[in-house]
Amino acid sequence: MRVLENFKKELYHINMKISIVYFSLSGRTKFLAQSLADALKPEGFTVKVTPLKTPDTGSFLKNCISALMKKKVKLEYIPEIKTSEIVFLGSPVWAFDITPAMRTFLEDVDLKGKKVFLFMTYGSGKGKDRAMDNFRNLVEQKGGKVIGAADIKGRSVKDVSEKFKEEVKECLRQSQLIRHPGQ
Repeated sequence: MRVLENFKKELYHINMKISIVYFSLSGRTKFLAQSLADALKPEGFTVKVTPLKTPDTGSFLKNCISALMKKKVKLEYIPEIKTSEIVFLGSPVWAFDITPAMRTFLEDVDLKGKKVFLFMTYGSGKGKDRAMDNFRNLVEQKGGKVIGAADIKGRSVKDVSEKFKEEVKECLRQSQLIRHPGQ
């Protein structure tokens, strides 16, 4: 019986499902989402990456105004995360907040019982802390448990992607969702 328990503990994450849901206009948040998926698949997770898409992307200025006013936007579809145990959510910072697409997704989804990791990309850095606080609050209001968060300066995304992936893996180790190397 003890051998079976140890075996289950060792293989706990092998069939664990992860959803990575993100919005990206410039491609930087998309790059991080895909890099993250590439890093998690070899760990034995089943990973699904889904971008949030809106029928009318609009100009950056229009999008910032919508973010500032906390407007909802029409999404082409709501990604299915019901069977995922862990959900990674990625958004750029626009006007001191998350994007309207991510806000709409969070308003329309149930995160009860989900472990959630947040990641954001930003330009100037102004407002990133406020945006992360808003992001965290929206996730918690929907019943999600935030297990980690990261913000990455947009222009340095490719330079820090390896560090980002290692920080995510360490967060998952600390949450006992993957084993430490050598265990």
